[in-house]
Amino acid sequence: MQKKIFITYILLLIFLVGGNSQIKLLKIEAQVSPYRIKQGNDGTLKLKIEPIPAIKIASHPELRIKLSDNQDIECNKYFFNSSELGFKTIKEENTIFLEIQDKEIPITFKLKEDALLGTRRIHGEVIFTAVFRDNWSLKTYQRFTAYFESRKNPQINRNF
Repeated sequence: MQKKIFITYILLLIFLVGGNSQIKLLKIEAQVSPYRIKQGNDGTLKLKIEPIPAIKIASHPELRIKLSDNQDIECNKYFFNSSELGFKTIKEENTIFLEIQDKEIPITFKLKEDALLGTRRIHGEVIFTAVFRDNWSLKTYQRFTAYFESRKNPQINRNF
């Protein structure tokens, strides 16, 4: 009986620690504008990133936004570094941090002409270095997802 309880406890611990139980250090709001996009038209992914109060985001190594491959959209770039996104910095003691509150990050994309119709998604991750109050740091990532609707564009000539 004790062996079964021990095995159950170990499996529960593995489930809680392993898998997809990542601690959320950032609040990420991701949305697509406009929500309904016709095939062949442009859209904008808008990201708002805010760290939890217990951390600050180090400016080095750089914060990076990475979009995952998506067969329905085209982007000029799939990686965006904090230095090119225009974040302000603040220096405290010997460390430089990013000021990322209240900043909306627009990423434009084009919906392909042959994109599937219906609800689609754009997903990616923010890779960053979190610095905690007692000055220890952790390089990690956090995923995000935004949904939009793909609509048929009657202006596209479809010669099959």
